[in-house]
Amino acid sequence: MTGLFDNIHAGLDQQGAIDILSKEVGILESESDYYMAISHLINFPGPKTSQALLAFLDKCSADVPVGLAQRKAVEVLARLGVAEATSKIASFLSSSDVYMVENAAWALSHLNCQDPEVHQHMIDLVDDASQNQRVLIQSLSKLSVKAAISTISVHTAHEKTSVRGAAIAAMIHLSGDQSHLADLSDHLYGANQMDRQSAVQDVIDANAVELLSDLMQAPISPAFRMRAVRFLLNNPSNKLSNNDALSAVDQILFDDPRLITVLHHYGDPLPTELLIDGLFHPDFSRCYLAMQALVKRDAQEIWSAIENCWQDKAHNDYGAHYFLMRLFGLVEGWTDEALLDIRKILSDAITDKRPQFRKSPPAALLSFAKLFTGQYDCFLDNCMSLENNLSWDMRYAGLLLIQSDQTEHLQLRYQLQLQQLVESDGDSLLQLKAQSILDRG
Repeated sequence: MTGLFDNIHAGLDQQGAIDILSKEVGILESESDYYMAISHLINFPGPKTSQALLAFLDKCSADVPVGLAQRKAVEVLARLGVAEATSKIASFLSSSDVYMVENAAWALSHLNCQDPEVHQHMIDLVDDASQNQRVLIQSLSKLSVKAAISTISVHTAHEKTSVRGAAIAAMIHLSGDQSHLADLSDHLYGANQMDRQSAVQDVIDANAVELLSDLMQAPISPAFRMRAVRFLLNNPSNKLSNNDALSAVDQILFDDPRLITVLHHYGDPLPTELLIDGLFHPDFSRCYLAMQALVKRDAQEIWSAIENCWQDKAHNDYGAHYFLMRLFGLVEGWTDEALLDIRKILSDAITDKRPQFRKSPPAALLSFAKLFTGQYDCFLDNCMSLENNLSWDMRYAGLLLIQSDQTEHLQLRYQLQLQQLVESDGDSLLQLKAQSILDRG
């Protein structure tokens, strides 16, 4: 439940947010004010925030804005690690609002609630089809409640893929029962994208390193694949080797569509314009299908189709934008005229700070380096600067450029930065990648 959008009300201070919570519903400027204020309080950990959130949970009201905000308060208290909120949050397991029950179960697992009575209440709720059975199972598994094994085991045959997957992962974690492990692989290639995304979390929860190859080929967002690799690497059991983790991260960042197993096909070849339209599809299987076809098309045809939609919609659609950044580096034969515009597009994308466009900068950098060999020094300097606050994946993309330099000139140039990454960077993947480059030398 964490995200890049926690601090989007920079002008609102802690007291201002708390003051909003003390207002009556009727005098709010907007019905979303309570929710907004509570969301913003994640930026102010401490007793004052905790007390304000707990007081808001005591508010008895049937007003929708209050109910929505109380759900959020439960989440924020858990994310802030407010242990004294546990009993209050547990009381919401009896709520008539199934979404509040869902948030309460998640929050209790996040707070590591070890109250057997609370556990039993959650176990009883697992068999209630009106509840979010997936979240309840996940929460019991995270809390390592072995008393839930018999109840959860029944749901390994549940009709809903998402519930079935959570139960399979929980059984692997709680009892070591891997008899349904192959089902998780099948779920990664299910017809429903939401089920495929849920399956990624199930692989994480089961610590199923055995399914890494399936995961890497699954037609899902690269962000989901990357998240899984990071969690598998950092799992305390450490079943994923460093080399396998680095190879997986490299593959995800280069994201060659030809390595993805798609679930759809075209009956007849589509015009290039329609293939570009396919990059806007919400289902990643269809996006990768379009990419697989586009890399075989004429560069001039592709550029003409991109020009026709870039200003209209492509520049502001974060899904299509990402795929276009990858496409630029995969297609050969761009004209000099097209390259002038592509260079500007890629340069802008490399420095794009919009949170929802997070996947695009590393993709743009790698494509820029492919198209404009030896002309990316300023971008690489920024990636390797010890002063910057770039995302870890953007910095990792910089390391990929250093690794790809066969002359080892770049390795020598950034020797100090590489050593400091190894010695003091807080990101394990950056440390491992930097070390692998130094070892090569």
